[in-house]
Order: sequence, then structure tokens, then C-alpha cells
Amino acid sequence: MSDLTRKEFLKLTGAAAAAGAMASTGLGSVARAQSSDLLHRKIHSTGEMIPAVGLGTAMTFGDLSEDFNQRKNAIAALFREGATVIDTSPTYSDAEQVVGRALDELGMRDQCFLATKISIQGKQAGIDQNNKSFKDLRTNKMELLQVHNLRDTEAHLETINGLRDEGKVKYVGITHFRDSQNEEAAKVIENNKIDFIQCHYNLLNQSIENRVLPAAREHGVAVMVNVPFARGRLFGPTAGAGLDIPEWAKDFGVDSWGKFFLKYILGHEDVTVIIPGTINDYHVVDNVGALRGRLPSQAERKRMVDFITNL
Repeated sequence: MSDLTRKEFLKLTGAAAAAGAMASTGLGSVARAQSSDLLHRKIHSTGEMIPAVGLGTAMTFGDLSEDFNQRKNAIAALFREGATVIDTSPTYSDAEQVVGRALDELGMRDQCFLATKISIQGKQAGIDQNNKSFKDLRTNKMELLQVHNLRDTEAHLETINGLRDEGKVKYVGITHFRDSQNEEAAKVIENNKIDFIQCHYNLLNQSIENRVLPAAREHGVAVMVNVPFARGRLFGPTAGAGLDIPEWAKDFGVDSWGKFFLKYILGHEDVTVIIPGTINDYHVVDNVGALRGRLPSQAERKRMVDFITNL
């Protein structure tokens, strides 16, 4: 699904106009007073509460030769709307440099729940990669450092735990994205003291419900969800096809397909935060908007799955 398709849809629903209106008021770096009305979820290991939608940077924040200001504006919109979580990685091209520069120019590093990863084979290589991440992100601390896609997990967990002991990292996590890794991820949760797991979950893929989510629940591990729109595949037969939002979904505050997909995920109480990726501020406004209003019941969530499955 192209950005243009979703942009046109958001204009129809008024979200793009709302984003422009807020920007024109000069509130670019000021958190919304209404942020208290956003859904927050608990990080089990500490009790810290975070807004349950953030911003991902995989395949979107690209290289520094592209439009930096557009990416900076997306980050500004995140904070303006009252959200805080940004997830990135040293393997997402220049995304760490873009995020670091944007946070620096916006003066918002202290307001950001910043997450990145170690994504390389070998313990020393991981240490070296992480040292560069600190430099690129222009920070001396990270809220969350994750072993990326269970790559050399044991070695990198040792490094991350050491950084936590030094006060440079607050939370320890792992990530994965293949259904075939669900069992391995569950075993890491069961055999190690970690705070977060990041994984796929969306209306087209609920495989983590079988093993990963129960393990996370039992061991008090927060769940960060990536690829909530199934890499855009959910928008093709809905927003791309000009399909109307079903009237029954409007009962729980859905006025865009983005909110429809995100509220389905948020309806699972084991989900802590979702990180949809975008470089567009009006998408950020719409995504964070999913944190307002009630969530769908389990019966409504089933109806959502049936609706998408039957398109």
C-alpha cells in the first residue's frame, strides 16, 4: 500500500487536516495537554507506564540523503500527541542517525522512550556496534536495548545486562519476526530475566498467541508489537479499495482503517506497546489516536478478524 493511498483516506476522515491545524499553532515540540487521555500500559518489571502506541523506523527512516525534515516532523508529531516510544536499529540504514539528530534538534531526548538493538554476530562485534549506536543516537543512555532477531542471543544478553548494571540501559529485550522462532523466543523468556519481547502481531497473523504471549504473561515480560499493518497488506483491500469503515467499528472509536488495525491489537491485554512505522506526521496523529476511546471487546475482536478474513 502506498503512502498516497493512506494519505487520501486520512484526508477523507479529517485526520490530515487535524494534523496540519495543530502544526500551525506552533505546538511542534510541546506535548499535548490531553496526553492523559491516552491509553498507557505497564512495563511489568518496574511498573512504569508508557503510551501504548509509538513509532517504528524500519524501512521508513532510510538514509540521511532523503527528506530529514519530514522524518523530524513525524517525531515531533509523536511527542505533540503525547506518545514517547521510538524503536530503531543499527541495521535500519541511517535511521539511528536520523532519530538522534531529530531528538537533538527538537530537544526531546529526555521525553523519549528510546529503543534500539544489537544486530550482529559475535560479542565484541556487538559491543562495537552498540558503541556506534550510542554515538549515532547522540545519547549516553537507552531505555531499551534488544537482541535483534535472536541473533547470538546469549552473548548479547550478557552485554546488555552489563550495560544495565552500569546504568546505561534501563530495560533488556529480545526481538523476532518469524513464526518459526516463536518457540525459541518463548524459551528465552522462560530461561532469562528480560523485560521486553518484540514480535509480529496483526489481523493477519496471531501466531504469538499460542506460545509467546502466554510465556510473556507468566514471566512478566512486556510485549512490543511490530508490523501491525502486515507491511501494508491490510490497507490494500480496505483503504486502497475505498472500503467504508463498518458501522459497528465506529462504536469503539474507529474512524480510519489504521485505528481499526491498531485497536484490534490493543484489545489484547498482553500487548504493551505497538510501533507502527511511518515518516508522515498525519499518520502519526492517526496512529496515536487509536489510544483514545474504548477498546473492542473479545467478541468485537473476533468480528474484526472475520471481517478482514472474508474480504
